Amino acid sequence: MDHSFRNKTISGVIWKAMESGGNQAVRFVISVVLARMLDPQNYTTLALLLIFVNIADVFVKRGFSTALVQRKDADNTDFSSVLWASLAIAGVLYVALFFGAPAIAKFYQEPLIVPALRVVSVILFSGAFNSIQSAIITRKLEFRKLCMATLGATLASGGIGIYMAYAGYGVWALVVQQMIGSFATVVLLWSLDRWKPALVFSMERVKLLFGFGWKLLVSSLLDTGYSSLSSLVIGKRYIGDSLAFYNRGRQYPDMVASNLTNVALSVLFPAYAAHQDDTSRVREMVRKTNRSTALMIFPMMAGLAAVAVPFVRVLLTDKWLPSVPYLQMMCVVYALYPVEATDLQAINALGRSDLYLKTEIYKKIFGLLALAVSVFAFTTPLAIAWAVVATAVFSMFVTMVVMKQLFGYRYRDQLWDMTPPLLLSGAMWAAVYGVSLLPVGDLPKLIFEIVAGVAVYLALAVLLKLESFTYLWSSMKGYFQKRKNRSECEEAPVDPPMSDRL
Repeated sequence: MDHSFRNKTISGVIWKAMESGGNQAVRFVISVVLARMLDPQNYTTLALLLIFVNIADVFVKRGFSTALVQRKDADNTDFSSVLWASLAIAGVLYVALFFGAPAIAKFYQEPLIVPALRVVSVILFSGAFNSIQSAIITRKLEFRKLCMATLGATLASGGIGIYMAYAGYGVWALVVQQMIGSFATVVLLWSLDRWKPALVFSMERVKLLFGFGWKLLVSSLLDTGYSSLSSLVIGKRYIGDSLAFYNRGRQYPDMVASNLTNVALSVLFPAYAAHQDDTSRVREMVRKTNRSTALMIFPMMAGLAAVAVPFVRVLLTDKWLPSVPYLQMMCVVYALYPVEATDLQAINALGRSDLYLKTEIYKKIFGLLALAVSVFAFTTPLAIAWAVVATAVFSMFVTMVVMKQLFGYRYRDQLWDMTPPLLLSGAMWAAVYGVSLLPVGDLPKLIFEIVAGVAVYLALAVLLKLESFTYLWSSMKGYFQKRKNRSECEEAPVDPPMSDRL
């Protein structure tokens, strides 16, 4: 691989990881503070709102943004045309949600949904701007700007949300937090990368981009729709705050996995697309990425599942303890998700969005069947979580089949690339379980478990000279060493010309 391109990609990975990691860390702190201040019922109401907003958001964002990154010769006419089309779609969907809010409120028997949904749906318009801005920055691999913008928006929205929660606004604190975060991201991105849309609209360009993006749109709609359907069924069928506990249990594994997945979606896609004519090279890039991804995500999920009880007690208080079993099951789901995401990005990079769509259809058919069985054969919302776990395993299998057909990425190679981190994560989980038996308080126990888990995993990775660990460490070390050498060269004094010395 070309060294300059590799360095730029590594730089993009670092900045994207800082953006996702920093943003997720801030969100984590904010979510803990809000969860301690607000009741689960407030989160149940927000979850019901976001079911419909997230589905509408797919129509606004997905498809076009990925197509803009994949298209090599995209220009301002493409960006501007997609923006105006996205805003038009957002307008139509906002009107639908505005007038549909009373019916939704009646369905859930929650009158507060009417004003709250009409307010929070405004983020569809800011989402249209944000998707184009992110696509432009992603094409240039300038993830420092995304890092600064998203972190600033998270801090601003989180601060306002905490203040409103403290002032007793309840669910409105969460609604306003969503809105401020979306609009602040648009403003901050524009201040860092002042892209200006042109007053031009090309239907031909939109049709061309939609020819690639519509399959991704349908795929995302299936994914979001299935995920939302689980929440919809729990919110309607089961009484109490089951939906709040389900979403809270899913939130933290999702937060960790999204940090890695966002890097894959934003950085690896343009990297893969740059070599889309060489499938063997893309295959090797995918293998290295899968090894590195599994090396990081497997121990994170295993560790989070192992420390779930003291984690919830210390950070969220005992009122959120019913979310523990959901959290542990979702750790299995999100352990597989980032690895699957890197494979799907490789498929998209080759322009095979048709295969991407087919895989999503197979996965969601299985998921719907599993969801139906869980609803009609069992009387507990935990059955729905088990259906999600089964669907995640099946989804990984389907993706592996496509990777073998498209790239010649053999099943045994795919399994082998994930096996060493999986075994080390099992050893780490055993160490954490042993520490959990200590007769100490929740906070000391949580600290001891985390330290023991990290120490055991890293020690085993070093002692066994795990290939993925060595590759990841050498890549990062080499990148920072080059940055240091470049900095030293720039700071070194330069001898004046001979004519100045005479």
